[in-house]
Amino acid sequence: MEEGLIKLRVADFLINTLKTLFGFYFLFLIFLLVGIFRLKKKSNSNNLKATVIVPFRNEGENLIRCISSLLQQEFDESRFEIILVDDNSTDNYLDLIKDFLKLPEIKLIKLEGASGKKRAIEAGINSSQKEIIVTTDADCFHSKLWLKALVESFDDKTGFVAGKVVYSNAKNIFEELQEIEFASLVSIGAAFIGNKIPLLANGASCAYRKELFFRVGGFHDNLNLVSGDEEFLMQKIHFDTEYEVKFCALEQSVAYTEPISEIQKFINQRKRWVSKVPFYRNKLLLPVLVMLYLFYLTGLISLFVSFFNQQVACAFINIFVLKSLIDFVFMLRGYSLLELSKNISNILKLLILFPVAEVFHLFYISIVPILSQLTGFQWKGRSFKR
Repeated sequence: MEEGLIKLRVADFLINTLKTLFGFYFLFLIFLLVGIFRLKKKSNSNNLKATVIVPFRNEGENLIRCISSLLQQEFDESRFEIILVDDNSTDNYLDLIKDFLKLPEIKLIKLEGASGKKRAIEAGINSSQKEIIVTTDADCFHSKLWLKALVESFDDKTGFVAGKVVYSNAKNIFEELQEIEFASLVSIGAAFIGNKIPLLANGASCAYRKELFFRVGGFHDNLNLVSGDEEFLMQKIHFDTEYEVKFCALEQSVAYTEPISEIQKFINQRKRWVSKVPFYRNKLLLPVLVMLYLFYLTGLISLFVSFFNQQVACAFINIFVLKSLIDFVFMLRGYSLLELSKNISNILKLLILFPVAEVFHLFYISIVPILSQLTGFQWKGRSFKR
């Protein structure tokens, strides 16, 4: 009798907690939808010149595609330069890109006595001859208007522009789930910027004023962190200068990259991303992220308890269905923003895989933050410990 009463109370507590956290999650999604609808597709005619910096390590094959897409940009070639920064590569990339290096608009820098992506970007900025710094990754290729859209997002009040990045060329269901999950992350970052709270950006597609980089101290106060260079810089420009942060919502402004093929590498990447969260400037965001994490964790616990308790099962199913519906509404808007909805196959894939993606999210969001606090990770052949 007493044991049954305890189980009943535990079930009630779990259900009430799940309902309360779902209420918070619902308000959070409304906040995101408001932010994403606030984004404007505004192009500003200007004569700004840009330096595109591509840091890389052992990515010779990727560099060929990346450089080719940059050279095909519909942007006045006299207004931009490309700086490749070698972060201590050991592959034969020089043999692969030697013809590109003959072009006057392309410069190669080799890091000496230092390592890491932040150091590589700094080296590129120090060699830049232009006003706007644009960063991308060696494993990316770009829409033909990508550079033009980023640069023309700047007006006199703009200091930082975050761009669109999407996964493409998924070869299996694991990679297709990553496409959906990554699109949600970029859309969330865009929504936060739309609400004037810069949180997420991706170094594969962002731009900022060179003079602001030096004014706010560049990366010097977070050189010890492996991830988040562009996000910390974006937040410093937002908090410490009079300039605004924007998201580039203009058409044909996408940087494409490919999903990760191995589960272990995927977990490593997500652990690396999570490792930067405690260092965000806006301290109000940390409680929000904790609440979101608790919602997912409670949902995962409820899923397991559902196999033994019908009351919990009913509550979990109802909340999971409601969550999936509002998530889907947000994702449709995100797909439109990221130009994924132009291809009907992307929408069909989203419809078919979305329930699976929701379950996938439940597990990985609950587990990865714990792993990031307990274990280190590997990145580009280097090991990083907690």
